[in-house]
Amino acid sequence: MAELTAREQIEGHKALLELEACFNAKPRGVVLSIQGSQINALAMFSKIFQKYSYPVIINAAILKLADWFRISNNIVKFHIYQVFKQASDLHLAKVLNVEETARRILGVLDSNDPTARSIALRVLGCMSMIIAEKLDVHFRLEQATDRVEVEAAIWAVDRICARSQRFPAVIYSKVVAELENPKTSPHTRLKLVRIFRHMHRDISMARQTKETCLGFLDKFADDEKFVIETLRTLTILLSEARIDMREQVYDKRKQTILLRYFT
Repeated sequence: MAELTAREQIEGHKALLELEACFNAKPRGVVLSIQGSQINALAMFSKIFQKYSYPVIINAAILKLADWFRISNNIVKFHIYQVFKQASDLHLAKVLNVEETARRILGVLDSNDPTARSIALRVLGCMSMIIAEKLDVHFRLEQATDRVEVEAAIWAVDRICARSQRFPAVIYSKVVAELENPKTSPHTRLKLVRIFRHMHRDISMARQTKETCLGFLDKFADDEKFVIETLRTLTILLSEARIDMREQVYDKRKQTILLRYFT
């Protein structure tokens, strides 16, 4: 059995080399053909992950993808992001060089291109299970400015908060500030308030978040979509935190019970 495993690992490395050759093939004419070859190579990575699911192969593949991500144009970056998005937690858990992989992706956040930065943020979100406690990643997530980049950052923050013990407390005040900012769009506000459902790992944080959400229900009472989304978030938060189980939340304006006992 050990001999079979060794042979399969050799075959896995060979398959990776073939994909690398395809990705790096010299262009024949127009730029589109280069991207086509690269995209075809990237589409094969899911099969590599499934067929050669060894840590040494997965690690080499992920590092190679991170390398290509760092140097490629945005079209190729997007397709690399799709590979990361499709990778399962089982595969990502086998990455050995997490720091090195994250460093290569984080480097793109220094780019002057907001599209490149937004794709990088989404890749980091896909890697949430293995980078959730890395403080350098936490810091970089708070620097988004462009609209598309902000949406990507919110998506990544939500995924990392779902995995991290520390990050919810780190990002809490930033989320509150953005929700209170009058320049924040209603669409963005809906996405931001959903992040609060992850603030349940610490009881004091859960209680603080609950009070914040109740305050927002009064402040944005005329925004029906926001009220509904906040109530959904509260339901999830309190069911996970198991606090204040018998408290009811009322829509005082309509005198209607919107959220019943949390049990």
